[in-house]
Amino acid sequence: MSNLSTRIDGVRDRVQDLLAGMSSRDRRLLLGLVVSGALAILGGAGWWMKGTLTGLESRVESRSDTLHLLKVMAAEHESALGQSEEIKARLKEHEGTDMSSFLEQAAKNSGVADRLNQVREKSTSSNGVLEEKLYAVALSTLTTDELSSFLFEVETSGYPLQIRTFKVKSRTRKDEKTLNVDMDIAAFRVLEDETDAGEEG
Repeated sequence: MSNLSTRIDGVRDRVQDLLAGMSSRDRRLLLGLVVSGALAILGGAGWWMKGTLTGLESRVESRSDTLHLLKVMAAEHESALGQSEEIKARLKEHEGTDMSSFLEQAAKNSGVADRLNQVREKSTSSNGVLEEKLYAVALSTLTTDELSSFLFEVETSGYPLQIRTFKVKSRTRKDEKTLNVDMDIAAFRVLEDETDAGEEG
């Protein structure tokens, strides 16, 4: 400690000797240089710190945006899972009823059972999870109210179907207008997982 103090005293003495040997003009110049150097160092340090802080703020903002996006995606995924389970439950609920029986019942409920002329399966396809069967459906001599009633019965029953095509031809006989309807309706069914089938067996 005393050694360090001695060195500091020595440096101070040399600086004082140097300053004593300088003119007042040179001392002012030296003071100006020292102040300018100190200001330059402080300014450089401030600029570097500002740049560093800006970079850190940018990274924090980017991470915050990413976190927000992940939260939104997680919420959407959760919602999609809930919807998927709800759709599966609806499909399971009606899996014991085939399309022909369902449409016959819908026609009976809407008072047009005698004019349901055709329910014919056209094609079957699947994507490994859902099976889709496409049916050609024909009804004849319906009034507008009867057609509306039948469609309401079909659409609001909860049966897993989708009307793909809908063609209506109108006929007028003795001032009475009737409608002939041809539709393609897709019905859906959940396919059993092989793992589920293995566990049940």
